[in-house]
Amino acid sequence: MAWQDTLLNAKFRDVPFQVQSVGRSGQRAIAAHEYPYQAGADLEDLNLRARRVKVKAIFFGNDYEQDLFRLITALELPGAGELIHPIHGSMTVLAESWDDEHEAELVDGAVLNMQFVETSIRELAFTIPSASTKTDAIAVQATAARSAANAATERHLATVSGPARITAIKNAFNQAKTGLAKVLKVVGDVKIVLADLEPLLYPQAYFADLASMVDIAFQGLPFGGRNLIFGGSDSASGSGLDDFKKLSGALAPGQLIIGSDASADAATLLDAAVIQAQARCQQATSVAEAAGIILAGELDTPLLDRREIEAMVNTARAAIQVAINDARAALDAQGRGEASAALSALAYNVQEAARAVINQRPPLITRKSPLNGPLRLVAHVMYGNGDRAEELARLNRLGRELLIADQQPLLAYAR
Repeated sequence: MAWQDTLLNAKFRDVPFQVQSVGRSGQRAIAAHEYPYQAGADLEDLNLRARRVKVKAIFFGNDYEQDLFRLITALELPGAGELIHPIHGSMTVLAESWDDEHEAELVDGAVLNMQFVETSIRELAFTIPSASTKTDAIAVQATAARSAANAATERHLATVSGPARITAIKNAFNQAKTGLAKVLKVVGDVKIVLADLEPLLYPQAYFADLASMVDIAFQGLPFGGRNLIFGGSDSASGSGLDDFKKLSGALAPGQLIIGSDASADAATLLDAAVIQAQARCQQATSVAEAAGIILAGELDTPLLDRREIEAMVNTARAAIQVAINDARAALDAQGRGEASAALSALAYNVQEAARAVINQRPPLITRKSPLNGPLRLVAHVMYGNGDRAEELARLNRLGRELLIADQQPLLAYAR
């Protein structure tokens, strides 16, 4: 539908006028943080600026001066007013500037150029994903990746036959359970009841057994109080990074290597590879979910510096890459495609969640201490707030070092 079919009568503060041309522009607010002796800049997206509307109104006829005067009077009134945009409709705007033009060719008329600025706040909750949405997406994508690997494994198990092959694959199942059971040691030697049904007949029960072991470990780790089992982030007593290291260490790819007899045939070797691929998918997705818990907590209570966040994300992405390699090598065509795509999306979600957490903070720069004295006094001089001494201590890993030398380099937020 053309705009000529829906055109509205232009008005400002109920003063009508004829439009010769009209335009609306938008702009993004970008803060550029530049540092001495470093090329380039860190660009911070501050969202969208107010929209501007440019209007060229035309007045003609024997009494055009009266109509022009009425509109200029409306423009000169203080505060915001309603503009009826001929194409976009009602807008709440401030009249920013205007000028009238009289030309020789238009003896009984004039042109009035106006520029307005929109004053209303636009709600963008459903157009720009929030940081919390990105951390929530990690758990959703992890579930999708596990489902793809489980389905591919179940299809493969349906093809297994022969006593020797069945015996070998049962051994692979036991190795997978033993490898994942190591995660329980991070919360003590916990004993849990598993279904222990025949995996070839009940593969879903086997998948549930593997997931149960990891779930118990998650429930036993507070992640600095951010685990919902322990009351959420309000009870946070630390960053939870130590818990992440315990869990990711127990779920590292090297903790699960399913071997088989070197003289085994190709089918038996493939059986072991499929079981390992599915278990490694369980490992990688669990590490990613642990990172998601930490990142979600960082949105409310920032405790980690950029290097720690990057190291944690690298650990999760490395585990995911191993799982992708195993899926591509062992699963069937459908499974390798679905599992690889889901795991790749999971790695991207972890990366974007970390980016959102980091971007919530000012850029990290190196500043020199402005004086020789206690850390709290240094924080007061640098930021006007002595309470940020704890932040400086954490960023620089100062520990018990409370006295800072004059001109001592310190990692600090730009503002």
